Amino acid sequence: MAKLLDRPFTREEKRHILDMLQGNINRISVSNDIEEIVCQLNFAVDRLSAVAYSRIKELTGGED
Repeated sequence: MAKLLDRPFTREEKRHILDMLQGNINRISVSNDIEEIVCQLNFAVDRLSAVAYSRIKELTGGED
């Protein structure tokens, strides 16, 4: 899997990822509630996983 992700992200892809995660980061930075922080971290990980999965599907031509 790591080899499939070797292609560098484009500037546009990096911006998209950062924009997706910015809301999570903002909520984490102002929260004192550990459950909210954990929830936002989990959500961010899920988003990053979706980006990686999308990249793999793109690079493999949609093969499973």
